[in-house]
Amino acid sequence: MMKRRLIACTMQMDVIRYVMRQYHRKIPIAWISRTFHNQKQILHAKIQDFINCSQDADEILLSYGLCGNAVLGLRSEKTKLVVPNFDDCISQLLYTDRKRPHKRIAFTEKGCYYLTREWTMDQEAIVPQCQKICQMYGEDNGRQIIQQIYSGYHSLVLLDTGAYDVAEIHDYAKQGALYTGMQVRVEKGSCDIMKKLILRNYDQTIAVFEPGEKITRQRLTGISL
Repeated sequence: MMKRRLIACTMQMDVIRYVMRQYHRKIPIAWISRTFHNQKQILHAKIQDFINCSQDADEILLSYGLCGNAVLGLRSEKTKLVVPNFDDCISQLLYTDRKRPHKRIAFTEKGCYYLTREWTMDQEAIVPQCQKICQMYGEDNGRQIIQQIYSGYHSLVLLDTGAYDVAEIHDYAKQGALYTGMQVRVEKGSCDIMKKLILRNYDQTIAVFEPGEKITRQRLTGISL
């Protein structure tokens, strides 16, 4: 039996666990905190460390896309690396084979701030950030600063991937909308990419790197806006 390992971001925990349950798969997972997305070199080093510790596997799966180019240069000496060919996790969650199965595009919309259940739990997400600004500068000044920060956004979009009950984050989104003036809406998301990764249904949306091969921009082009 093929031995596989998954290195994953905590921001994708719901989708990964959902697909594992739905298809009765058990793959050992090394979770990495989302907080390292703001420290690309540290994130790169942590992923590489987990890769180095998983050389007994036949395949190492990464849940990450390019993620600000943090994955570029990663390599596995003895084991294949399998990576979603996307810019980030939001692009992965918006992609669906049913919409456009053969086109290398994603479905992110300019001016949208996307939310999943995991993002509402993050201390750097929109609501705690707005609360912190109001505490620092006062309610009136704080709201003016917030309006400036989010002036390029018009919608708070809740991604309904089926991996969690989207109703659980409606109140959070409404709170964010009160601070920013955005409209709240729900958009259908997808677990299709995570299914392909976990079920080993690789196609053009999944990049496979041979042992010793570095992840490069030429090979991992990223499906984005």
